[in-house]
Amino acid sequence: MKKALYRKQICAEKEKLTPEKVFHTPQYRDLLTSIGHEITGGKLTTLRLYDDKNSGIAGWNQGETVAVNLGNQITSSFLTLELKSDSLIGILGHECGHYRYTDSTLRKRYAEHMLNGSWYPKEPVPENAQEKEALDAMNVYFERKDKAILSIFLQTASYLSNLLNDMYIEEKMCALFPGSIRRGILMNRDRNVEWLPTLREMLETEKDRLSILMNLCAQYALSSRVNAWDGADYELIDTLKLLMPVIDEAGKAADDMERYLATNHILLMIWKYFAEIIEEIEKNSTENEEQQPEQKESEGPKESPEKSEKEESEKEKQGNTGAQTEQNEDKIRKEDTEQESETEDKTERNGKDQETEGHENGRTAELQKFLQQLCENLPKCVRESGGFEDKQNECGIPASETEASSDNALQKILYEMAKETLDEKIQKEIFEHLQKELMEIPFEEGHDLVQKKLCRKTEISDFLKLLTEKYEGQLKQVKKRLRLKLLPILKNQKERTEHKLFLGRRVDLRNIAAPSGAVFKKQQPGKKMDICVAVLVDNSFSMCGERMDHAILAALCLYDFCMESEIPVLVCGHHTDGYRHENLKDETVYLHCCADFETDEKDRFRIAGMQPYGSNRDGTALWYAGSRLLERPEKQKLLFVISDGAPNANQYGGTGAKRDLQKIRKKLLQQGVFFQAAAIGSDKEAIQEIYEESFLDITDLEQLPALLTKKLLRFIRR
Repeated sequence: MKKALYRKQICAEKEKLTPEKVFHTPQYRDLLTSIGHEITGGKLTTLRLYDDKNSGIAGWNQGETVAVNLGNQITSSFLTLELKSDSLIGILGHECGHYRYTDSTLRKRYAEHMLNGSWYPKEPVPENAQEKEALDAMNVYFERKDKAILSIFLQTASYLSNLLNDMYIEEKMCALFPGSIRRGILMNRDRNVEWLPTLREMLETEKDRLSILMNLCAQYALSSRVNAWDGADYELIDTLKLLMPVIDEAGKAADDMERYLATNHILLMIWKYFAEIIEEIEKNSTENEEQQPEQKESEGPKESPEKSEKEESEKEKQGNTGAQTEQNEDKIRKEDTEQESETEDKTERNGKDQETEGHENGRTAELQKFLQQLCENLPKCVRESGGFEDKQNECGIPASETEASSDNALQKILYEMAKETLDEKIQKEIFEHLQKELMEIPFEEGHDLVQKKLCRKTEISDFLKLLTEKYEGQLKQVKKRLRLKLLPILKNQKERTEHKLFLGRRVDLRNIAAPSGAVFKKQQPGKKMDICVAVLVDNSFSMCGERMDHAILAALCLYDFCMESEIPVLVCGHHTDGYRHENLKDETVYLHCCADFETDEKDRFRIAGMQPYGSNRDGTALWYAGSRLLERPEKQKLLFVISDGAPNANQYGGTGAKRDLQKIRKKLLQQGVFFQAAAIGSDKEAIQEIYEESFLDITDLEQLPALLTKKLLRFIRR
């Protein structure tokens, strides 16, 4: 296949790649891992990639581990694979930003203080009478340690501090990494802003005003504007205008402590919205309590667990008659009396507090319901932010080269995936084509009876790659000598310019002052190398060991020569199943197509992977290779046979096999197929008898360049 067409088909396969297939590959994981490792200064140890389309979480971080949800809603909303990749890299950058700049210890301490009814790091300072009143009101709940109300405060405060922290780390990460991380962060931020509802939409859904205000704060923090053109709640807008300077200043502060101080101040500024919520919850809890039916007194009090346990204990003790002294019995009776008294006191207190506890339970349920609604109403972009971890020192962390070149890295991944997919299709098509050709070949009498099986490796193992490298090292000097001897021959076959001519139409300016008058030059047309080559390698068991290595080296050498000379080449190994069959139809001849006339990057690995097995029915393989050559359009056809001796298979050996091969050779010669038999080992005489003047001894591989050059010169000059 021509390179231009090959590249075009790869591009077509790239367009078919889906995000699900690309993002789950080890190559893409390695890309994100490399980016995360570099932008955290090498401290990120684990990157977890998972796909959960039902989860609202885009990513999170915990310790030295960062996780990215490949199926998150934000990434899924983008149309192209490249945009989706940028979105994932943006999420990765966001989470790594938390890892670098966010102090989890400080956040935990802030939450613990608020739930315990105290301000952290310190109580906010009111700036006006309204804020003073708000501080006093909030302190009442702090003093009461009202867990339910404090949970509302903490939920809102956590949201605000997270929002302010996101502002800071995203601006820092965008400034430090202006490539794909900045692009991804801004893309995700814009998409979040698009999804936030307008003020009119929020008012129409009858959400609580606190949630609406938090949404407005998110819009402003992410885009420096709010979508309020289609509706007007002037009180909410006015409150937001008061919050804007505080948000701006806190979002730029380098110290996390400043953001928590700003959060405390904002809580005072929005107290009236807390008051509305608390009042509504108290009202609903009272109504629900009144609607509950009274418990029937006829049911009577339930037996206390303490009393049951006492009775069980008494029964056990009564069973131990005679085992205890009178003193011990008096002690037991005294303890039982005390337990009964204590149980009665508890029952009485429970009866008195039953009404109060019922009220508190109803109130708590209402508060928890509100907290859930509040969480659902908060902007998705903030709720999906990752966790907070230890603050990292940004000093000494250089800009990421991998992040800057992530576009190229992604394109490389896509190219390799598309190439792999295309190669699989091509290999399948090639195999089907070769199988079809094999079935259409009219084999000679006798060879038509045996079964033929075509084999072609598509998966190349690491071991096979290492084996090929070993052969490459052994061939280095041989290939060098072969190239030195053959390149001049090949050069003369190509288009060239002859200089220092006495006659001609074109003057050679380089020789214009030559006293001899040889000042002309002429362009000589090249001679087309109208040749195709087939290499047939004996893979029978007698070729094991050094003989097989020698045959592989010779085949690789011939293959490389043809590649450099742009000569179409076929390399095929052959052997039988190795069993003794009474009927020829039960025998199978395996034809290993290592290289077909079209170039394939896996050819060399397949040649190096040839292994000895079974016997050799040379006539079947010879007719197959010769028939393949006859199908080629090239005028000159050359067949190399590499073997260690005479054939040996079921009902195929000795004089009969020799005559069969001579007959096949004669027929192919008459049709224009020329032979070159390369012999290895001690049984070279048998090969020489069969192929006569076409015999070539390659036992000494170092002599191959000289021998091959001599033979090819004769063949080219025909």
